Amino acid sequence: MYHLSLLEERIQTIYTGIGITEPGSWDLELIADRLKIIVHYKNRSSVAVKLLGMACIILDARLSKKKQWEDFSHELCHHINHVGVQYKLPPLFRELQENQANAFMYHFAVPSFMLKNIKLPATKRESISLISDLFQVTHPFAEKRLDMYIRKLLSDKYQILLTQKSMEKERLAYA
Repeated sequence: MYHLSLLEERIQTIYTGIGITEPGSWDLELIADRLKIIVHYKNRSSVAVKLLGMACIILDARLSKKKQWEDFSHELCHHINHVGVQYKLPPLFRELQENQANAFMYHFAVPSFMLKNIKLPATKRESISLISDLFQVTHPFAEKRLDMYIRKLLSDKYQILLTQKSMEKERLAYA
């Protein structure tokens, strides 16, 4: 059984709060609109900013739609979780925020609460293609996200096994 982490639960809350519960039932513009975020496309690196007090994400117009979705997911974390001007922060704090945004990006672009309800194909290659198509992310992104998901799934199963063994030992000790 797959247990959602706090980050995964928070992302599920965001999605359900804007009425999205199924993969493939949204696009970047719809999510931005429902989250009250203005999206601009420019020939520059993607960034989250505040314009006249309004949340704005500038996406690199030169990127593919899939890469823009990945960047939007990354920049959304900065908008939701971080305050202030990042370039003024100490380097280690800026690195922390980037790591947080990257973790958020993988889980927001391919939400676990949706992924766990999908019957994945038998091969990794087919699973990557399915995730890429269904969630509109690039193949390398889908591969990394699949690896993250499988690691967590196996970790949860291993934890259950250890708990069962511990309970069995305890039962034998008191028998």
